[in-house]
Amino acid sequence: MKQQYSRLKTMQESQRIAIAFTVNDSYAQHCCVAMASALENNKSEFLDIYIFTDYFSDRNRQLFEQTVRRYGDGNRLSFIIVEDSALKKLRLNISYITHHTYYRFLLPELLPELDRILYLDSDLVVNGPLRPLWETSLDGYYCAGVKDSWIEQISYKYRLGMSQAELYINAGVILMNLEQMRKDQAADQLLQTATQKGTQFEYQDQDVINTTFRGGKIKELPGIYNYTATDDKFHTVKDPVIIHYNGDVKPWSTERRCPNSMASRYFTYLRLTPYKKFRSEFVRSRILRTLKKAAGIDVYPSRVKVALIVDEYFGACGTAYGGYGFLARNYIARYLPDTNISVEVLLSNKHRWKFAPNALTEKVDNRKVIIPPGRFFARQWLKKKKYDIYLTVELTHNILKYERRSKPIIHWIQDPRPWSEWLEIQTVKLFPENSYWSSSLYDSVNKLYGKGLVTFVSQGYFLNDKAIELYRLPGDAPIAYMPNPIDIDYGFDPESYPKKNHILFIGRIESIKRGWLFCEIAKQLPQYEFFMLGQTFREKSQNESIMAGYRDIPNLHFVGHVEGEEKMKYIREAKILVNTSIHEALPITFLEALAYGTLLVSCRNPEDLTSKFGRYTGPVLGDGFDKVPLFTSAIEELIENEGLRKELSCKAVEYIREIHPVHKFQKHMRKLIHDLAHK
Repeated sequence: MKQQYSRLKTMQESQRIAIAFTVNDSYAQHCCVAMASALENNKSEFLDIYIFTDYFSDRNRQLFEQTVRRYGDGNRLSFIIVEDSALKKLRLNISYITHHTYYRFLLPELLPELDRILYLDSDLVVNGPLRPLWETSLDGYYCAGVKDSWIEQISYKYRLGMSQAELYINAGVILMNLEQMRKDQAADQLLQTATQKGTQFEYQDQDVINTTFRGGKIKELPGIYNYTATDDKFHTVKDPVIIHYNGDVKPWSTERRCPNSMASRYFTYLRLTPYKKFRSEFVRSRILRTLKKAAGIDVYPSRVKVALIVDEYFGACGTAYGGYGFLARNYIARYLPDTNISVEVLLSNKHRWKFAPNALTEKVDNRKVIIPPGRFFARQWLKKKKYDIYLTVELTHNILKYERRSKPIIHWIQDPRPWSEWLEIQTVKLFPENSYWSSSLYDSVNKLYGKGLVTFVSQGYFLNDKAIELYRLPGDAPIAYMPNPIDIDYGFDPESYPKKNHILFIGRIESIKRGWLFCEIAKQLPQYEFFMLGQTFREKSQNESIMAGYRDIPNLHFVGHVEGEEKMKYIREAKILVNTSIHEALPITFLEALAYGTLLVSCRNPEDLTSKFGRYTGPVLGDGFDKVPLFTSAIEELIENEGLRKELSCKAVEYIREIHPVHKFQKHMRKLIHDLAHK
């Protein structure tokens, strides 16, 4: 009988399904659950399971072997110790992921006898047969994976030099063509990318795989083979074969509930492993957590709870599309939170009835955006919220007057406007800008600073004196430099990219921006194409009546409000961004333009960027019509002198990549938050 089975086993050798896990000893339980789920749903198959690790305890090895034996002698289990000193040097920026994730790069060399392998993360369960996936043709591909649903929802691919249409897979489930990868030395390519560009990547090894193998080397798999929490929200996937609990909150997390609707499947398969007693421990922890919460005890003691104070959130919740809101929504709320920091957005409650008892809460981009209760209930509400720290983008509404606890405040200086700035703004007569000067708000900042609660950071050195004047601070008040972050497309080459003779205006169409000057410039330069990106919000009818007189200019295109890849396409192709504002701090649009080597022509020179990477016209007060020639001559000089334009373009890109990457913002702001919260 043994001999017969042995022959059958040999006959089936080519049909065996090979699965690889890369894991450390502390993750053994979850890896065992994933392994057991694969065995349970593939009982008619022979599985070869490889555990790649740097250390695995004897006890955990025995428990794994015990689990595999339950499913018969036809399955095989191998433990392979990896010499990983080189991999430990690669960048890690996701706190719950270890360097073991990079082991998959080495699989072609570690498994020379195999032509293909199914790599699986350890935070998933297999919920169906793997044979159809295993038999997927990989001819002409290095690997196959499922499109990453989360990446499809955000403007991230262009940071990698990819277009929005390109395939980007989630690397938690990958069918790998080991034979082709060995032939083309793909492992070396992956390691080279990780070494040279690792600091540019947010999703570390996953970004490495997608950028190295872009251009037709990755095959797309059906969504049933990598079902994530994002699929719950954006897609309908019936009968998923592999359920992936990606993200920092897992089914076994006791402090927070896993967002994946199929989290319970983890415990279904946990019962098939020697680790099944964990279920009772988990239930006890959850009950204790519930009781603590009911008693008013903080159940997230290690997580710093940040309240982000803004008065607009880039169109969300009916707010305006402005620079503060863009920074808050697309950068702070998106990139600041991690396993140790949570962020909630607080809008103004000034338009609410003073006796409105409840806060209005909306989920935007998976973040809570809150309009607090009316002022009669705001103080008690803040007391219950128990924020650890406040982060203000300037201070545009005074919710802090209801806070009676002495909590630290980070005041991020973005655009302080002392009265001297308003006097300049008021020289515009065609359509005056409404002043939002608020002495009480500025006095509030001064008093909070006097109590030792405020820490100032600034997006630009040139703003510090203005902030000192506006908030009546001591001349030596400490203000740390915290440049604004932007998404950077590291694949963009300013030397070779074929830019067009396009000139852009980006911003709200309102008095302070003096968009009419951009239209006058377009009228004077019919040889170039002008694109106005933005829309009216405040004083809509007055703004539109002024713009109506320019709508018939043939080379002037009113694009309206655009975001994401569409906006970046305009910036990428343009040679010049024109800014005609009577007042500016350092707008993010300047940084976005320079990141693509798009030069600046402006009457504002924040941080000397306009004079360094374009042409500064000098101050232009009033309505500005008499100064249009200053703009037209600067534009013609830059466009007609291609050598000069390219030289400045390359320097601009280099500057942005050095000063404004997202990872630097994350590092410095998170450190500041932790230092203040645990002071």
